[in-house]
Amino acid sequence: MDVLGGLESGAKYRLEVPGLGYGVEIPFTVLPAGEHRIRIASLNLMGQTRLNRDLGRLLASKMRETLPDLEGLVILTVVEKALMLVQTIAQELEVDAVAVAYNRVKPHMEADRRPLIQVGASSITSGSKFMAIYERDINLIARADRGIVVIDDVVSTGGTLLALEDLLEEVGAHLGRPLPAIRGVFCVAQEGILQTLPAYPIHCLTQLPAPEFL
Repeated sequence: MDVLGGLESGAKYRLEVPGLGYGVEIPFTVLPAGEHRIRIASLNLMGQTRLNRDLGRLLASKMRETLPDLEGLVILTVVEKALMLVQTIAQELEVDAVAVAYNRVKPHMEADRRPLIQVGASSITSGSKFMAIYERDINLIARADRGIVVIDDVVSTGGTLLALEDLLEEVGAHLGRPLPAIRGVFCVAQEGILQTLPAYPIHCLTQLPAPEFL
């Protein structure tokens, strides 16, 4: 069964996730990477309602097993590909709100009069970018007295995680106190090898093939 219904052309990679009950055909995509190009198996969860629901339930179950007590923990995610996934996870775990790191400053943040923190980031699929977090999410993170839990769709080089660490350090400086540590990362898939091994565990449902430089 192909839940995506063959909507994209070209060569495919068959993604198998334990417990999902069906395979998913995802396209190989060639992206610019500096002076080179890189070929990846592109897991794009945007708009995939059934897939987000099913993967979200699996990740929520893994979170229950790993972190049975969520009291004092705050979930943090990065827009935008993981938002639908996080929505399902939050509903499954009965979490009322999650903190969001944005990929650009948006008008509703009212950056001229509200607290705003931003840092640089580098992603294998997105290249150079930055993350921004504003008042609402800063105040939510301030409630984390036992730690932060990060949810993402795919972890590749770890550049996004390093940027989130920098972002949380800046949030702590803004609040005038260090924040509790990241307790773990939960993602659908890990892709390739992390450039820097983090101090916290990464929990993935499956593995994607390593990116191939062309």
